[in-house]
Amino acid sequence: MQVCAIILAGGQASRMQGEKPLRLLRGKTLLEHSKDLVAPLADEILVASGTRDMPLPEGVRAAPDAAQFNGRGPLAGVLAGLEATQANQAIVLACDLPNVPAALLGRMLAALGDDCDCCWTEHNDHPEPLVAALNVAPARLAVRKALENAANKVVPCWASMSHRVLGESELSDFAPLERAFANLNTLTDLERESQRDS
Repeated sequence: MQVCAIILAGGQASRMQGEKPLRLLRGKTLLEHSKDLVAPLADEILVASGTRDMPLPEGVRAAPDAAQFNGRGPLAGVLAGLEATQANQAIVLACDLPNVPAALLGRMLAALGDDCDCCWTEHNDHPEPLVAALNVAPARLAVRKALENAANKVVPCWASMSHRVLGESELSDFAPLERAFANLNTLTDLERESQRDS
């Protein structure tokens, strides 16, 4: 199986003054952290860049949004990646989740099969749909259908496929989950995460 990683980095990120993928944490950009997380698992790394033109780490390439889906959020970025790859499977990872364990990504990939085209997680009744594993061919169809039907929400799209959701008991190896899924949306979030390492 060939695996493509799709790093979502195309949002406006207004709460981080528009430069989220390039913000520094522990001496690397958030985009570089994402690349390092997925690199052991992926044969190809794509950055879903939306409509933005940004410097990319070595060894990755951009997958801009299709013109008809500009501004439609994460699903547009996912589709850009799915349509740019020839891989069988894909990892989806938002660039503002630098603490997601690589082993968790591997576990989600392992969950894929003939009876599971999509895997994501949920903890404390909170889904984490931007950390996911997909079988590319059915996901490409499902995401395009959702966007063409003006449906932008990720979880209903994932749920439209055969799927598996990893819950609390299956995520216990990755506790504390609040840290694993710490989402860096603002400059304050970034500063707080930096201080945890000092």
